[in-house]
Amino acid sequence: MKGDVIYVVRLLTNKERELIRLYIKDAQKRIFWQQFEDGFPSYRHYGIDVGDGTVVHFRGDKFIIQPSAWIQRTSLAKFLDGGELKVQKDVNYKFTRNEVVRRALGKVGSNFGGYNFLFNNCEHFAYWCATGRRISYQVLLRPFD
Repeated sequence: MKGDVIYVVRLLTNKERELIRLYIKDAQKRIFWQQFEDGFPSYRHYGIDVGDGTVVHFRGDKFIIQPSAWIQRTSLAKFLDGGELKVQKDVNYKFTRNEVVRRALGKVGSNFGGYNFLFNNCEHFAYWCATGRRISYQVLLRPFD
């Protein structure tokens, strides 16, 4: 539905898992995030439903970690890439659905401050559009013990 925060579950490729390990090591943080789909590591890719068969989302061309990612508007079919559409149910919307769409469309073509797997990813973007806050519940950080 127009203005909804939506997502699709994607399985992590071996390349993405290695990139995550390297990224986390470089950040000198430990990541406490494990989601599994049918026993395989996965993540949720988030976007905003524009209501006309398109989605605005924060993504690069291929991998989950891609510093050159940008905000793009694509068809729903391309966003889903064979996956199942899911609507995030627990969003505390600060804006009307029309405003959510306007905020998302206003960022198309930008890098939204630069992609960062831990601090500025697709979930941060979708929640910012809906709530005004950059939040990612699937990435939790804690310093090394």
